[in-house]
Amino acid sequence: MTRRLIIAYVTLTALALALLATPLGLTFAHREHDRLLFDAERGANTIATMIDDPLEAHKPIPAESINASAREMGAHVVIVNPKGVVLLDSEQPGSRGQSLASIKDVQLALRGARASGRGELQPNDEVVAYATVPTTGEGVVSGAVRVTYPTATLDERVRDVWIQLGLLSLGVLAAVVLLGAVIARSITRPLRTLEHATDRLAEGDLTVRVDETDGPEELRRVAGTFNRMAAQLSDLIDSQTQFVANASHQLRSPLTALRLRLENLDAEANARDRESIRAAAAEVTRMSRLVDGLLLLANDAAHRDDLEFVDVAAVARDRVAGWNDVARENNVDIALDAPPTALARTLASAPEQLLDNLIDNALSASPSGTTITVVVRHQGATVEVRVLDRGPGLDDESRRRAFDRFWRAPDAQPGGTGLGLAIVRQLAEASGGTSRLAARAGGGLAAEVALPAADAR
Repeated sequence: MTRRLIIAYVTLTALALALLATPLGLTFAHREHDRLLFDAERGANTIATMIDDPLEAHKPIPAESINASAREMGAHVVIVNPKGVVLLDSEQPGSRGQSLASIKDVQLALRGARASGRGELQPNDEVVAYATVPTTGEGVVSGAVRVTYPTATLDERVRDVWIQLGLLSLGVLAAVVLLGAVIARSITRPLRTLEHATDRLAEGDLTVRVDETDGPEELRRVAGTFNRMAAQLSDLIDSQTQFVANASHQLRSPLTALRLRLENLDAEANARDRESIRAAAAEVTRMSRLVDGLLLLANDAAHRDDLEFVDVAAVARDRVAGWNDVARENNVDIALDAPPTALARTLASAPEQLLDNLIDNALSASPSGTTITVVVRHQGATVEVRVLDRGPGLDDESRRRAFDRFWRAPDAQPGGTGLGLAIVRQLAEASGGTSRLAARAGGGLAAEVALPAADAR
């Protein structure tokens, strides 16, 4: 935006300079041209006055005085008699006696008219400003005087003025660029600050605020609106988080009590009622898992700055051992591929919860007789955790939606909450990492989580 503002300032200034400088340069050029013609006419009239009497009396003209006047004027003076024969040439004395009767301006002057202008004049075809006037005595033309000035000096003077106008315009444009940069930055600086704050807010930093006293009044109002929006959003999310946490806490106790009573009823019920009681108990267990997941998500949102150094490899060994009995019941093996240590900086309980959710999902999808592989690798600035299964896998659209809260695949087995992968993603992102699902070669799914390594702070 700064560049666009500066370009706009420079364009407007260049247009204004063109509208001012062009007429000024043209006016100067015309004025200088007219002045040169005036000087030529005045000089011709002066010389004509000096030679009127000698020509009328058929006496020699005062050559020395005329040559001195020509030198003083810086002009070229030519005097001819009534027949157009050169009587005096201030620059070419050898041309005396040469006839100029065929030259147009001399013909006009010998007829009693005056001629002036700019152009190429014979016999030298030099571009000059000229004035040719007749000399008269008692109403009879007794000769003519031509005074010429070379236009090279005039052209050079006009060119110098154009150069000066160009340099002045460039100086003005340079000043406009500098001043425009200062003005543009004074406008765009608050916008950049607001943009940075918006990015931070979008990334989840609800504490970000912007200075409401910086920049133009319109931007200050926008900054005030942004601060109010951020504050309201923070209050709203805090209220939502607190509500979920409180609701989850309040629901855990009655659900636990309900599950215990159903278990007691199961022990005393007859065979006909036992199936219904166990189905109800399974639903209560599912609701308890759902409440635990919501509580975990709420606590994660509230404590995402509490990062610690955790040995992910050690956690993986512990969780694989903890899930082995469950896996054997389903005729599934769990294999671990991990180094002795793999230190990451994460939320304290994140690696354990990540692995539990990923292994649980893999077990629910793995056919009997297959193997789930848990891989831990230290890759540069991250510690990667991968859980590989040989289940039916997911298509591209399902893999994109799998991390949404409460989303479940159409062919998923009953009993899930749809929060497992949502918890995985939130824990990974709260720890500064990433998560994704990928199709596994040969069938199955690869659930991958990358956590910041301890030496990547």
